Amino acid sequence: MVIYREFKELKGVSSPVHWAMGMFDGLHLGHAGVIAAAVEGAARDGGIAAVLTFRTHPLARVRPESVPPAIMAVDAEKFALMEELGVKMVLTLEFSSRLASMSPEEFIRELCASCRVAEIAVGEDWHFGRGRAGDVETLRLLSGRYGFRVTAVPPILRDGKRVSSTRIREAVRAADFLQAAGMLGRPYRWRGPVIHGRQLGRLLDYPTANMKPGCGLQPPHGVYAVRARVNGAEYGGVANLGVRPTVEGDAGELLLETHLFGRPGDIYGQEMEVEPVRFLRPEAKFPSLEELKNQLARDAAHAAEVLKRGE
Repeated sequence: MVIYREFKELKGVSSPVHWAMGMFDGLHLGHAGVIAAAVEGAARDGGIAAVLTFRTHPLARVRPESVPPAIMAVDAEKFALMEELGVKMVLTLEFSSRLASMSPEEFIRELCASCRVAEIAVGEDWHFGRGRAGDVETLRLLSGRYGFRVTAVPPILRDGKRVSSTRIREAVRAADFLQAAGMLGRPYRWRGPVIHGRQLGRLLDYPTANMKPGCGLQPPHGVYAVRARVNGAEYGGVANLGVRPTVEGDAGELLLETHLFGRPGDIYGQEMEVEPVRFLRPEAKFPSLEELKNQLARDAAHAAEVLKRGE
């Protein structure tokens, strides 16, 4: 899959392009439906299935205090999922002041001047252009002028409600991972390299694989039963998401510390995925390391029981 970052980089693309447009935060089932429309159009009519998205949320330019936390904070993960859906090309634009000032027609004109636009697929509620002035009807009017097809994709419903990034954020913040997974089409998870910690878990007989959970959307701080994947193997485990108040006070760095049920060996620097299965308890400060150790034993037993039941 090829990734471009500016309109002018498309000049060398000679094939007609079927665009799926949107922010695609979290790449949930509704987003997958929009991308599927572009992929199907390219397969049917010939051309390239592509995604047009933004590196920064448009709200960051106009109302930065309102920008929601990213469900998927790492672009590489989002792009990998797009490729799995059949996308061959991505244009990821910086939402600059110039882009924010474009009228709907100016935006479409620039895109059509940069490549051969065969189709634009969007969600039915999509808006674009300065002040979100453009909508699907605007796009249909412009399609006749610039010679492309418009595909408006209806929303996906779950439990009678529209699948949305907002609903997914609410589910994750409530630690309702089953609900979140049902809308994402895959489990909510953390992903990153295993880093060195203070080795305190090892001293307490509960060694942990530590990760920085990222700056995006997070569930409540606390202890979770988890499933983890590293070095091609899967493990059950128990994880703490938080700042470790017993040893760091209240100013510790946010970390995900996962005790794996098994012997993974030396995994420092290896990419690990951790899927929270169930919230067990909030993060707490203990009066002594001995009491912390005793609680870790109870947490591990609780997590093992949850995973055994297949929750």
